Amino acid sequence: MINSVTNSALFGATAGSTAPKKSLDKDAFMTLLVTQLKNQDPMNPSDSSQLAAQLAQFTSVEQLTQLNEAVTSQEISLREATLLSKTSLSAALIGRRVIAEGNQVNVPTTGAAQVRIEVGAGGGQAKLRLLDSLGNEVATRELGVLPAGRQTITLPADLPVGTYHYEITVTGAKNTSVAVATFTRGMVDGVSFKNGQIVLRIGGMEVALDDLAEIEPESVPGPVVAGP
Repeated sequence: MINSVTNSALFGATAGSTAPKKSLDKDAFMTLLVTQLKNQDPMNPSDSSQLAAQLAQFTSVEQLTQLNEAVTSQEISLREATLLSKTSLSAALIGRRVIAEGNQVNVPTTGAAQVRIEVGAGGGQAKLRLLDSLGNEVATRELGVLPAGRQTITLPADLPVGTYHYEITVTGAKNTSVAVATFTRGMVDGVSFKNGQIVLRIGGMEVALDDLAEIEPESVPGPVVAGP
């Protein structure tokens, strides 16, 4: 036992120093252990098995602490490497046409807008709805019959100019509803950071890099022209 041992070196406290440490590091623990042995009662020595158990316990805790610190350091390095990789990718995408999960479309002042969709088995008669940022319906158009599969379609040229959200419904045989997945498509013209995410700017639209689904090659097959 340590009786009235208050060696300031154990806790790093000296005259005029700040408050002592609240926890022991390995060196301080070993100093404390040696001091305990030096000051023990010769007639009533400390149990060596208890000292060994204390030392083993302390060593285990220290090893776990070091392991936790190593894992944390690796996680930080991995996050930094991932961010660097994503930043490089997003910069390389400027000027490239991409497809991302979402349902935005930009109707230009000249020419017709295009969207990327995936129509479920069988395809069917399709209808387009354009919605503004508040969810109000701006326009509807019949798109005619669309086949099944992923495809780029050209929308009617008489749609109002602007950036919208869009919905496409497809009705199949026997008036059944056919699943449709929508995407946001366009050319990347800038990159920004918002709320810890890398965001690709596509005209008046914005999509998160994590929502990227496809990077189109330099030349792609012609789109499907939608119409009655």
